[in-house]
Amino acid sequence: MSRTRILLSLGALLALTAARDARAQTFTYHPPGDLIEGSGQGRVDDKIYAPGMRFPMEMAPAFANSQVYNPGGYLGPAGSQCDAFNFSYPWRDNYCEIRSWDMPLCPAGTGHQGQDIRAASCEKNVHWVVAATDGTITNVGSYSVYLTDASGNRFDYLHMGSVQVAVGNEVTRGQRIGKVSNEFGGTPTSVHLHFNLRQYVDGVGTVYVPPYLSLITSYQDLVGGPAKGALEGVGCDVIRGWAVQVQDPQTPITVELGFGQNGVVTHTAERLADAYRDDLCENVGYCNHGLRVPSPLSLFDGTSWDVSAASLDEDAGSTLAGSPLTLQCDPPELSGAKRALADLDGWTLDAFWDAPPTDAGAVEALPAGKPMATSPTVWRDASGDLWIYDEPFDLVRRLSDDAALAWRIAPALIEDKADLSAYTVGDDWPARPILLSDDAGEYLLDTKNPAVIGDGDVDDPTQPTPEGSGDADSGCGCEAPGRGPISGGPLAAACLLLGLALRRRRR
Repeated sequence: MSRTRILLSLGALLALTAARDARAQTFTYHPPGDLIEGSGQGRVDDKIYAPGMRFPMEMAPAFANSQVYNPGGYLGPAGSQCDAFNFSYPWRDNYCEIRSWDMPLCPAGTGHQGQDIRAASCEKNVHWVVAATDGTITNVGSYSVYLTDASGNRFDYLHMGSVQVAVGNEVTRGQRIGKVSNEFGGTPTSVHLHFNLRQYVDGVGTVYVPPYLSLITSYQDLVGGPAKGALEGVGCDVIRGWAVQVQDPQTPITVELGFGQNGVVTHTAERLADAYRDDLCENVGYCNHGLRVPSPLSLFDGTSWDVSAASLDEDAGSTLAGSPLTLQCDPPELSGAKRALADLDGWTLDAFWDAPPTDAGAVEALPAGKPMATSPTVWRDASGDLWIYDEPFDLVRRLSDDAALAWRIAPALIEDKADLSAYTVGDDWPARPILLSDDAGEYLLDTKNPAVIGDGDVDDPTQPTPEGSGDADSGCGCEAPGRGPISGGPLAAACLLLGLALRRRRR
């Protein structure tokens, strides 16, 4: 076998490996108009010009990217057209890439007319190309096939081999019409499908329009139905992932989580994938589709639990890539004070999510603090920070964004209160609710503010321990919201005296 054929065979093997890996990856793509640096100025266009079309290849995976500026292309980096980089996500737009064709919709007025797409490997005449819609074959050239629908929109296929159609043939959506190849009128190009959309645009005329988003939405349908996403991680802190509705990508979608063992799902829950993530802005094109859910404490029993995730919409659901994953966590150590809870519903608590496996004796042994208020009072200050008013102590405690999520603080519960300077600042509110119970009742564990009942009195540590002091009883960090720590003056002296008194008492 010649050296060239050996290299091509190795390249094909690498591409096949990359394609197999891509099937297990989450489909991602760069935004429309984001071309490879130095390859021209793309068109930023969020319009789907061919809604509902079928993806033009029969099988996934497929990879939309440049065949000129990627490895193996005559203006690309060193490497073979079979380089694994060409057969991996994310996709990349190359409509309007530098060419000499007249293109009224391109910023330069000239450019590449459509989108290059590679099949699962760089082998030619292997992977089927199919009709994107019902229509008529209106041209078969030396390296091009045109399909025109009833509205006059034209779908162009370039560089196919094993062409299965002739001019005048009526074809149906999904019908095989040829195979991905490298035909170029007798001059071979790289193995890929060049795909165009040509239609009438008001004020411009009949022109080549951007096919990129139409390809993205049709590919989503091919690989997973009307919604896509991934279950990315399951840990003892959070379950994380993302999900997006393809046909309405701006609206967050609901995800159904399933929990079970030995293939049997014993509990399900629905959560909205609406968390902001910078990486989704780049890779998905929309930012508010992150899934971030605190892991259910009731499953923290030291055994393995299967966690599955599927995106939901009005018509169907689709399993998120990476699902299922395994959760295995030991019961949390109990430290702090138990605070009696009169109303579970007032705090929107749930035993599945918030109650870890515990020993009744361990709960009984915990020191008791002041009872919880019947429901949370949450304020947003002028800077946008969240605070919980800890009513029994008459102080405010900072509530982080993650803690607000874990405590299921609904936006309707949050009141604007610009000035909180009249309130004493306590320790931060606990990161998540931990629900406990014994024969005497139900409690919330306060890990941050361990007020305990001693000899009939309640210690009231209304000031937080200075961060990094290394001594939990070393005094207090007097602070007012928006004012910072108080470092001098009579109030600071009083704070110091209070801290010393508390230390003597605890000894």
